[in-house]
Formats: sequence, structure tokens, C-alpha cells
Amino acid sequence: MRIPPPRRTLPLTLLFLVASLASEVMAIAVAPTAIYLSDDRPAEAITLYNPSATPEEVTVEAVFGYPTTDEEGRVLLHVDSLSQDPRSAAGWIQVLPRRLVVPPEQRRVVRLLAKAPPGTSDGEYWARLVFTSRGQRLPVAGVPDSSGVQVGLDLEVRTIIALSYRKGAVRTGLRVDDFRPRIEGDSLVVRPDFVREDEGAYIGRLEFSLRDVNGGELRSWTEQVAVYREYHRRYAYAVSDVPTGTYRLFMRLSTERDDVAQADRLPSIPLELSEEVVRP
Repeated sequence: MRIPPPRRTLPLTLLFLVASLASEVMAIAVAPTAIYLSDDRPAEAITLYNPSATPEEVTVEAVFGYPTTDEEGRVLLHVDSLSQDPRSAAGWIQVLPRRLVVPPEQRRVVRLLAKAPPGTSDGEYWARLVFTSRGQRLPVAGVPDSSGVQVGLDLEVRTIIALSYRKGAVRTGLRVDDFRPRIEGDSLVVRPDFVREDEGAYIGRLEFSLRDVNGGELRSWTEQVAVYREYHRRYAYAVSDVPTGTYRLFMRLSTERDDVAQADRLPSIPLELSEEVVRP
């Protein structure tokens, strides 16, 4: 697996394709899975754990990147290793060490230090940390072994985590330009258009609630959202067992995510919308 060339997007699921080739493959575990730095907190430590029985050589690289969506509403990761984007913090991040070996069932620490260039305006800046681990070998099935030679594939697994650098006072907000849920076959389909407002990425939680005419809830769904610029994801939920009739879909957006520490959340007033839905 390779990081894509400059200014390219790829499905998020492809980033971990190599790891799915065999159930016995275990990549380096990275914690925490998101980093928030600032003028007041410019340094952070990341712990790498090797759960395998093989030493793993790990390299660490900072690139510019953020999640986005394509025209079909699928989530992609925009990656640009040579980015001149004004929101990029990739060039500010010092990683020590950039290359290390993690022994089997052992932990090692990687330290980060961010230094914003003089004159950098207040706001939030983004990067992705790419951890590339090498060491495991995947056996190739079906290869004759009468010669006693073992054939396998050397694996290169990449784990990518988010990094944000906040300079000065940073706010976040979200605008919904389109919210028109509809029934397509046996699915409830929603394709809201989200646009980030203010300086910071909107890292939040999206909640849907399908209710009848009396306000009783029939179904509910929860999703995570990360709106760095614009986000046009397609959501589809099975409603084949919902009777014909008229309903109302409620949508609530907030920055109340359990996987983001309270100190790292950017506060924002929850946004609530609702629209009528007819099941023919």
C-alpha cells in the first residue's frame, strides 16, 4: 500500500486493504488515534504497540490530508504529501524518531513537536500522521512446497491518524444546505450537504430519528461526521419493515463525541432539522 501521489483521493477502506488479506495479520496499534496540538500544548507523545511475534520496523511521516466525499456520497481521504494548502500543518511537525523498531509484544514512544512559522494567522491547521510498519510475512497458499522453499509476501501496513494544530481562539460551526430524506425501494436515503463554518473542522455526531405522526420513534441511527470543508455523504438505512404512511425524520448534529476528549472538542450549538418522509 502506498500513500497516493499529490492531490489525490482514495476510499478510506483501501487504506487498510493489506491488513485484511489474512486474519492473522496484526498491524502496529497506535494510541491516541487523534492528536490535538496548540500554542499552549505544542508537544505530544504517541505510543506504538506491536501485538505480533515479529519485530516491526516503523517509519513515521506527516502529510496534509482530510476526509471528504465524492459525487456518489462515498467517504474519501484527500492526501497531498506536497501540499501548499494554507491549512496544512504537515511541514511544522517534528517527529522523533522518524524510524524505529518495535519488538514483539513491546511498546515504543514517538514524540511530536509542532512549531508554527512566525506570522501564522489564528485558526486550525491539519495534517495526517502515517505510520508504515514492515516485518510480517503473509504465506502464499497453493504454492508447491516439494523443494522445501517457503513462499510469502512481505507486508507493508499503513495506519493513518488525524492531527490538528490550533493557533489562537478557534471556533467551529456547520451549515446544512440540503436536507431532503426520501424512500428509495426499501431504504431511507439521506444526502445532506454539510459546509463547515468558522475556523475549525466540525468533528461531531450525527443522529437520525424516524418518528410517526404521534412523535413515537420507530428507528434511530447514529453516525460520526468530520467536516473539514464540504461533506456530501450518502446515508442509507433499511426500512423494509416500516409500514406505508407519513413519517418525519429528525436530524441532530452536535460536537458531543465520546471518542474526543472534552478538552479537545470545539463547542458548537447543536443543530436540529426535520423533514416529512412518505413511505408509499
